[in-house]
Amino acid sequence: LRNFATLLNEAGASLEDAWRAFAPDAVVRFGDQPDIVGRDAVAHHVEQLVVPTSTSVAHDIVRSYEVRTDEGSVTVICEAVVTYVMKHSGNVIPHNAVTISEVKAGLIVRQRNVGDLRPVIEDHRTHAPGAV
Repeated sequence: LRNFATLLNEAGASLEDAWRAFAPDAVVRFGDQPDIVGRDAVAHHVEQLVVPTSTSVAHDIVRSYEVRTDEGSVTVICEAVVTYVMKHSGNVIPHNAVTISEVKAGLIVRQRNVGDLRPVIEDHRTHAPGAV
């Protein structure tokens, strides 16, 4: 997962580069939202949030823990600070996040993400063109 965060944070790297870390049939959940199935669907979902709202997003992994299974997979639990630089206001909004990823054969096959994006969403609603 550090490789995934590195892909997300590298200068010149794009979101498309980061999706290589996910299996084609990966299942991802954000908070209490329904599961998103498939790398392409996950990419679309995240891009719909990030591209309209932010000029950049950085992931700083604070702690990570790995649990290996007898089947050869690894569950990785990451505590991170995710920082958004907002497109319309220029505000810098960090938030704490926890990600639990199941990794098989070097690819993320299942991921659960928990973090409070309300400040990011509220900033966008307040400062985006046409905001009331």
